Amino acid sequence: MAYASCANFQPLSNSLGAGVTNFDVKHYIKSGSAEKFHDELCEYQLLCFRNQELASCDLISLTKLLGPPLPHVLQQYSLSGSPEIYVLSNIVENEKPIGNPREGFGWHTDLAYMQKPAAYTILYGVEVPEVGADTLFASLYKMWDWMADDEKSYIRKLRGRYSYLKLYEQRENAEPLTEAQKQRTPDVTHPFARIHPKSGREGLYIGGDDFVAVEGSNKPEHDFNRIWSLFHDTTVRFHYNHKWQPNDLLIWDNRGLIHTATDYDTKNSRRLIWRTSVEGEEPIASKVK
Repeated sequence: MAYASCANFQPLSNSLGAGVTNFDVKHYIKSGSAEKFHDELCEYQLLCFRNQELASCDLISLTKLLGPPLPHVLQQYSLSGSPEIYVLSNIVENEKPIGNPREGFGWHTDLAYMQKPAAYTILYGVEVPEVGADTLFASLYKMWDWMADDEKSYIRKLRGRYSYLKLYEQRENAEPLTEAQKQRTPDVTHPFARIHPKSGREGLYIGGDDFVAVEGSNKPEHDFNRIWSLFHDTTVRFHYNHKWQPNDLLIWDNRGLIHTATDYDTKNSRRLIWRTSVEGEEPIASKVK
């Protein structure tokens, strides 16, 4: 199946996202090329494919088409035999959770605490609740376009500090990080004004609760609060609400998109999501103008 000639793209909202129809992901994987994926992700930021029958090996192959897989630091929640796949689930088997039940709650962009954050995230819905468990998305590019020029100029001078250790400490009843996990996730800094390596688009970049401080500022506390205000405004102004169906496949570009999971009835519903991440580049800072 030729991707460019057969696939149809329908916008999911005024802000971001496209639903892709007339397309079989498994056939596409066999083509061995992801160039068109990159192009459409630059344009829409988020792609949704419904009714995709995928095995774990298919998901890994698709991930590798987009770039090097970036396994999650919490490998205790990886799919058995597949360290690339991080399992999100409330299901317990043999008195042991098969995945992380509370990952992804709270607005964020994936793996901003890494020196090379995730370029792309892929989620595959193996089992999804009939009610709740939506995933919400919001466009930092749209927010950047909306901002005043003087504010953009000021933010170009600043960087954010990110700490996985601080993020992890907020989690209740979580097992302590191992020394190896701590060594893999030292604090890092990234620019708030970021350039996309393929499209050249300039946009706002803010991680989420792993963002702990502003660097390069004469009034760091004030600017910290201002950055959070921009972050919040993004979620209100430029968002899309994805309601899951079984066998949904979502792919998005983390460079200009934030997202959050939402609650559901964990006692009476089952949720099983496979997640992979693609390693990106060190964020490219905008030139100070």
